[in-house]
Amino acid sequence: MSANRFVKNAALILVAATTFAGCSSTNMTNLWMDESAITPMVDNVLVIALTRNQEARRFWEDTIAAEFNAQGLLARQSYQLFPADLPDSQQVAVVMERDKHDAAIVAHRLKIAASKERGGGYRETAPAAHLNYWRRGYNVAYSAAVLPKSMQQNDNDEDMRFVMDLARTDGRLIWTGTTIPIDPKDAEKLRDEVAGQVVPELQKRKIIAKE
Repeated sequence: MSANRFVKNAALILVAATTFAGCSSTNMTNLWMDESAITPMVDNVLVIALTRNQEARRFWEDTIAAEFNAQGLLARQSYQLFPADLPDSQQVAVVMERDKHDAAIVAHRLKIAASKERGGGYRETAPAAHLNYWRRGYNVAYSAAVLPKSMQQNDNDEDMRFVMDLARTDGRLIWTGTTIPIDPKDAEKLRDEVAGQVVPELQKRKIIAKE
């Protein structure tokens, strides 16, 4: 092989490797996005963690909001507006309209019945509630979250998956993804595997701006 040909092949391999590295940036699965809903870019979000455990709710909302704030975006935790109870869909709609939120990021526990792994990458099939998220998708997750503790899922609390939904005020689901199994009380995992995965992925898809 001539020296010139060797250099050319090496350059092609380097470009391919760089491209591949840029494509595999998230550990999240069950990904989906609506390209028609990604504009205008989101820069003001309401952060909602659907859990009746108030300590966990504040912990999650603070961590996720901090990641958005670090990128120069506005993010407000729902517990600041609804400190006693989780907001229902009508309350969310009123607040988002009043405070000019572009979208809300909603974290909720993955139902066991829906935990079939779809793998990495983006799927083509839209979630059933993607055009009416607040009445359908959010209400289902909200209803599960406000159930009495005795009626909630009893799977391992240290090995749970969470769904992260980003939805606009008008009910269009922009983006959704599922975390790897994590302990929801693990601060490092929450930063690295939830907030630290969601925000860069939203930036990569040009749903939110980079700082």
